[in-house]
Amino acid sequence: MAKVALVITRQKKHLRRVRYIHLRLGRDAFAFPPLAKSELKSLGIPDLWVLDSEVPDDKLEQKNIKFLSQKPMHVHSGDKAYSTSLYDELQVLSDWLRHGVCPSEYEELMQRALALKSELEPVSHYLFDTPSKQAIFEFFVALRDIKRSDEPFQGKSRNLTVVEKERSRQFKDAVMEILCKPRELEEIVALTKVNESNARRWLMKLESQGIVTRTRKRTGIGRPKNIYYLSQRLGPKQEAEDQRQ
Repeated sequence: MAKVALVITRQKKHLRRVRYIHLRLGRDAFAFPPLAKSELKSLGIPDLWVLDSEVPDDKLEQKNIKFLSQKPMHVHSGDKAYSTSLYDELQVLSDWLRHGVCPSEYEELMQRALALKSELEPVSHYLFDTPSKQAIFEFFVALRDIKRSDEPFQGKSRNLTVVEKERSRQFKDAVMEILCKPRELEEIVALTKVNESNARRWLMKLESQGIVTRTRKRTGIGRPKNIYYLSQRLGPKQEAEDQRQ
C-alpha cells in the first residue's frame, strides 16, 4: 500500500487544472500523490474533501508506467534514429548506467542520459511514489555520480548495443511463447510489459524475418485492429534454428 491524497468531489472537471497525475477510484473519488494536497486545496472547490489514505502500489505503479509510456521521446543512437517513450528509455539507460559502457560509447551515453534527464525532470515530481519514481531518482543519482567521476566505467565493457539486443531477444522469446494463439497488439504489450512503440518496432522486425504474421480484423466501429500470430512456415526445425540465433 502507498500513501495518497484521497479526493472526493463532484466538481471533477476542475481537477484537470492539477498538474499531478491521478487515479480514479470511484464515481467521485480520486487518488493523487500526497504532494498534491496544497495544489488541490488552492482550487477553491466548495465540496472538495482531501483525506489521507492508501491505495495498492500496483495500481499506482500502472498509472505511473502508463503516463511515462505515453510520453514520446526521439532517440539518436549512432547513425540511427527512432521513437520510443520516456519509460522505455529510462529502462534502457538505467541498465546501461548500472553495468557500464564501452569507452567508445561514453559520449552517446551522456548525450542520451542528459536528454532523458531534461525530459523527466519536469514531470517526475508529479508522479505517485512507486518503484518507477524511485527508478527515476536512482537514474538522476547515477548520472550525477558519473559526471563527477574521472573514470566512471573503468573495468566495465557492457554497451548499449548489447543491452538493446538483449531486450529485443527477450521480447522475441516472449512473443514466441504467447503467440500460441492470435493476439492483438494491446495483449502483446500487456503480456510482455514493453512500450507499445518498441513492441511495434520489434514486431515489424519479426515480420521481416518471417517469424510473425499480421492480419487486420475489424471489430465494430473504428479502425481495424492488428492481429499477430506465428508464421505458418515456422515449423519446429525453423523455430529451433531461430532460437539458436
